[in-house]
Amino acid sequence: MQDFEVKERLREHLEYLCSFDKLSGEPEAYRAVEYILDVLEKSGISCHEEDFPAYLSNPVSSVLIADGEEFPCRPRSFSESTKEMIEVPLIYDPGTKTEVSLSEQKRFMETVAGKLVLGYGFDERYAKLLEQHGAAGWIQIWTSDEDAIHEDTVSPVWGTPDMDSSLFRLRMPVVAVSKPCGEKLIRKLKTYEAEGKQLFAQLSSEVDTDVKNVALPIAEIPGKSRDFVLLSGHYDTWYRGAFDNCTANVLALELARYMKEHQDELFYSLRIAWWPGHSNGRYMGSTWYCDHHWDELEEHCIAHLNLDLLGSKGADHTLAIRTAGLEGEEWLKEQVRKVDPAAEMMFGRIGRGADQSLWGAEIPYHINPRYEAKKERKQSDAPGPGVYWWHTIDDTFDKIDLDGLLRDGRVVGVLLYELLSKEKLPADYRGYAKTWLPYFETLKNSEEHEQAADEIETLLKEVLDRCETLEHIWGTEKIEEHNRLCRLVGGVLSRLMHSTGSAYEQDTSFAYGPLQLLKASAKALPENSPADWSLFYQTTFVRQRNRMVTELRKLLKEIDLEFRNGSDRFGSSRNCDRRIEI
Repeated sequence: MQDFEVKERLREHLEYLCSFDKLSGEPEAYRAVEYILDVLEKSGISCHEEDFPAYLSNPVSSVLIADGEEFPCRPRSFSESTKEMIEVPLIYDPGTKTEVSLSEQKRFMETVAGKLVLGYGFDERYAKLLEQHGAAGWIQIWTSDEDAIHEDTVSPVWGTPDMDSSLFRLRMPVVAVSKPCGEKLIRKLKTYEAEGKQLFAQLSSEVDTDVKNVALPIAEIPGKSRDFVLLSGHYDTWYRGAFDNCTANVLALELARYMKEHQDELFYSLRIAWWPGHSNGRYMGSTWYCDHHWDELEEHCIAHLNLDLLGSKGADHTLAIRTAGLEGEEWLKEQVRKVDPAAEMMFGRIGRGADQSLWGAEIPYHINPRYEAKKERKQSDAPGPGVYWWHTIDDTFDKIDLDGLLRDGRVVGVLLYELLSKEKLPADYRGYAKTWLPYFETLKNSEEHEQAADEIETLLKEVLDRCETLEHIWGTEKIEEHNRLCRLVGGVLSRLMHSTGSAYEQDTSFAYGPLQLLKASAKALPENSPADWSLFYQTTFVRQRNRMVTELRKLLKEIDLEFRNGSDRFGSSRNCDRRIEI
């Protein structure tokens, strides 16, 4: 009976929210906010709305013609409008389909000036390289076979630009085509080239980029402590956005209702945010919240659970849980088995996307759970369950699996309740080591890079050894000290491992964590690489090495200072075989 009632409430909410588009900055988005707040108020949950200006970019229309044939296409959010139809030569970059060396990529870039480039993928760094070398524009070719064109953004700036990052804004038109259309264009181009002719294309693209007002609804359920868990998901959508992200929105409403009924059992408080500007603002809602609620997040937020792409048809019984890793796989398995004993679970490091904008505030736990399709059953290269309707007009109510959404809700609910109701925070430092240490093996391809990797790896091991030793000394009694250690180490490592720059700013959208930067810069140093690009990559490597080594040393000192009563026993504890080995 309980599941039936929950399912009917979810259905009712979804039928309403899936009945209209919800693009941030538009009147329909405010309708969604009004509905969310109305449901919360009727459930007796404290809630409010925060309003602020946002820098948003809405694709309007585009036309692409080649060899007298028009090809369906859509402009990318935050790309440049053409203002009028342009006619320019087409060129294809095969290096976007197969891996090429830096020298090969640079040689290609030297040929793109004044041309419209055909290339696979959606990498924002690639877009900036094309712009830098004078390309007239980029036609993005989707990588899987569906005919659908998926809406997306090409902004290299994460969230609202500041004075410096505003200079990174793209000043070049970018449109997307399906793989079948893209490959047809490539065939036409090759035919022309074989005949010694040049294929010209006509392109017009209109994108509405401007400052508009948005609203952010927030719900609060106080627990015994001021410290809180943040549950979040974006409410703005491309088109109707049934599974991206109406399903997560209504699940958050139902979880709010449940936690309100069990409020007396909550040690930590619960805060729920429904972000605007995820789709057409490059995660500006979550970055605005991080900027304007910094003190609360930095001082009191213990965990961030983000919900995205839930309850879609096409998802298997495979539960993917991506986290920063401090809680450990065993803790996650223990919770999930309470509600889904048969779940096939896979674990991974949380990636950048889905409003992962809060690394700077040093929140120790970041968790993103969802059921997905097995690779062989995916219909598309789209994220999550891999369905063709992602970011398209076809993402409608009929694509929702309500039973699957209930299953998602049980898993999120048990993880959330466990975090909220238990004072002692979960920690598995040996598991945490296994999450990170294997990355350093990929850096050891030269003496210089091996030395840096060994140094970082040694410091990281020493940090986690310290934690293991302290936990051994404390046993199960010192919950306050345990929690302080979790928040210190988990917070610093979450920031250090998932961001590359200042804690108070956002990395660009093409930055993917220091380990990826270290790996990329180490890989890019063969002798045949361009001298200037090699120097740039080498500089990146040195700076990220300096950052990680220095920050880990500081963390060790802070642990010793904060917990100095136990630090004098570190040496003897090491003799008791407390060292972490992988």
